Amino acid sequence: KTLLIIAYSVIIIISLFGNIVVCHVVIKNKKMHSVTSLFIINLAVADLMITLLNTPFTLARFVNSTWVFGKTMCHVSRFTQYCSVHVSVLTLVAIALDRHQIVMHPMRQRISMFRGMIGIVVIWVMASCFSLPHAIYQKLLWFDFGKVRMVCLPSFPQPSDVFWKYLDLATFFLLYLLPLSIISIAYIIVAKKLWMRNAIGDVTLAQYVAHRQRKKMTLKMLMLVVAVFAICWFPLNCYVILVSSQAINTNNAIYFTFHWFAMSSTCYNPFIYCWLNGSFRTELKSLSCPDQVNSGILGQGVARDGLARGRSSGPGRRSCRGKDPGGRIPRSRR
Repeated sequence: KTLLIIAYSVIIIISLFGNIVVCHVVIKNKKMHSVTSLFIINLAVADLMITLLNTPFTLARFVNSTWVFGKTMCHVSRFTQYCSVHVSVLTLVAIALDRHQIVMHPMRQRISMFRGMIGIVVIWVMASCFSLPHAIYQKLLWFDFGKVRMVCLPSFPQPSDVFWKYLDLATFFLLYLLPLSIISIAYIIVAKKLWMRNAIGDVTLAQYVAHRQRKKMTLKMLMLVVAVFAICWFPLNCYVILVSSQAINTNNAIYFTFHWFAMSSTCYNPFIYCWLNGSFRTELKSLSCPDQVNSGILGQGVARDGLARGRSSGPGRRSCRGKDPGGRIPRSRR
């Protein structure tokens, strides 16, 4: 129990801090106001929701071996878990399709911020609708094992076993395998295009190299976000399907291990952004070193899609005490 308490507490702290920082960076930096960045904020909000409304309650249930939060939170906690993961996967699909349009059809008009916000509303509505069956069919049950304990369990209509089995199977295929397949196909097409063609408007070797590096860095970042999400949620999804299909019996140790691993997906995105996105690194430095930032992003060009142009060994690395050791990096044309 002590180990699990520490593990869950680490997730909660890192997720809260990291995702709040992500929202702060994107909102504060006007050069990053784009549809892609809007979707990134949506991912952070979904992660914050599951961190606040599901993870602590699951931990308390494990520690106390009983549900102490009442009937309402029994429904809310389950709804939050499913809704947030559905929002995340649908948002990742939206990002992949947006990148596909940018790379494959660069001359077409980009999706406007207004349409991006409409898309986010649609994502939340869809995710909520898909999550309602899991939230509605929950029930508090009392068990007497020498001590009366309450348990929050699914309570589906008869035949409940069949209903539960096919609901979980449909959720797994429609909101996990299918979206990840669409994302994979979109990014494979985008990667092939980026690695094979020259960029429109590149007139010098330096501009050509900068353009390719910028595009590759953004693609790597987004693909890594998808890979982390898919890996973290795969064990729990498989476990839920096996239990609902009655292929295996429930096991608290296995469930909480897989649940912790799935919840840990809320922690990694901020680190990925900071690793592969110069604007996030610079803004993080500015939080502890406000004097480091002059105006805009130091030494970091911001592409038309609102994402930083990758890592720089120039001005972006100056310390709080020192001055800018080098000149400003010239921005390549898009």
